[in-house]
Amino acid sequence: MEISTMRHATALTLGLVLLGAAGASAGTLTVRPGVPNVGGVARFSGSQGLEVNVASPNANPAYVQSSHPNAEGTYRVRFYVNARNLAMGEGDEFDLFAAYDGADAVPPATNGSPAFRLVIRRVSGQNRLSAYARLNSGNESQIASTVLLANGWREIEVNWAKATASGANNGSLGLWVDGLARTGLTGLNNDLETVNYARWGSVNGVDVATSGTLRLDDFASQRTGYIGPVSVFTDEPTTDAFWGYIQGLYQAEITTGCATGQFCPFNNVTRAEMAVFLVRAMHGPAFVPPAGTGVFSDVPVGYWAIDYIEQLYHDGITTGCANSPLRFCPGNNVNRAEMAVFLLRAKHGSAYQPPAATGAVFTDVPGSYWAVNWIEQLYNEQITTGCAPGQYCPGDFALRLQMAAFLCRTFGFPQPQVGP
Repeated sequence: MEISTMRHATALTLGLVLLGAAGASAGTLTVRPGVPNVGGVARFSGSQGLEVNVASPNANPAYVQSSHPNAEGTYRVRFYVNARNLAMGEGDEFDLFAAYDGADAVPPATNGSPAFRLVIRRVSGQNRLSAYARLNSGNESQIASTVLLANGWREIEVNWAKATASGANNGSLGLWVDGLARTGLTGLNNDLETVNYARWGSVNGVDVATSGTLRLDDFASQRTGYIGPVSVFTDEPTTDAFWGYIQGLYQAEITTGCATGQFCPFNNVTRAEMAVFLVRAMHGPAFVPPAGTGVFSDVPVGYWAIDYIEQLYHDGITTGCANSPLRFCPGNNVNRAEMAVFLLRAKHGSAYQPPAATGAVFTDVPGSYWAVNWIEQLYNEQITTGCAPGQYCPGDFALRLQMAAFLCRTFGFPQPQVGP
């Protein structure tokens, strides 16, 4: 029952349309194969990319509609959402997704009420997700605690089921975010509910202080069974221990990989690549560094990463690899000792100095080693456990898969899981 076509609120074809009430204040929805991302196109399937543009003060909905459900007693949906560019006032909220119990309506008409709905709400300066399920009484039951929607792409999956009979009180609403099971609802008295159509976007209740862009992608639904994530890199299987870090780095919009659909996990990380990773992680993926001027003699104007390399220099994270003349050595591989210094300076600031080390954490990093303070602090902050029991391998080159893990741990990027 995978949904492959959706219906707009004012049109039956895909494209740029005005939704809800007609007029200049209506929201707009762009439907296309993928949505913009740092360095290319972010897409999880490439067939259902949506971009909802909200212009404050605008309370009109903008959504697509699926008419595939037909009196469903169970309904499962999985999609990706990115609210990084959405501005909301404290307490603002709107329905991100709603599955309705009424007869399939022609938008913008609405028949019936949501059998369940997902709500984005601004709480203490954070975007959080809540979920509601309708009961036979007409009231709604809400999940006990909201779920943080960190910046970047978040995978949301919901499993709804009505009660099997009158008085059975065994309806349920399960919720997963990034493959992690969250607090759901059980024991629901909702046997009278069914799902007949669903809406996805800024569906309802958009507050006037909400503005900006909401991005969505890869919508899929079925009656039963876990749908799970879309793995974006063909050379990184979901069974690999580093998959969550690599997928997490992509979903945080820090990397688009080394080639189309590939991450090259076992390639060494060069100093130029490290500069790009760190600047995006420190300043955010939308940050565009100023044009480089040629600070380093071996990084001429026109070099692909010059802007990021010089930004790293201006941030005080690097002073280069050599002086007289000043050089950066952009093509050199980064070893694990150098990486410890890069990461901790990027996290704590250019003036940071780690505490004195003991020299007793790793057998291959004695107290006299030049980077021992940085390496042991990386361990103390739980960013690394080493390369082997009791060892750090400071002179080994850092692989791209290792760098994904280090960056996610250093900057707190969520690591998605495959789920049940």
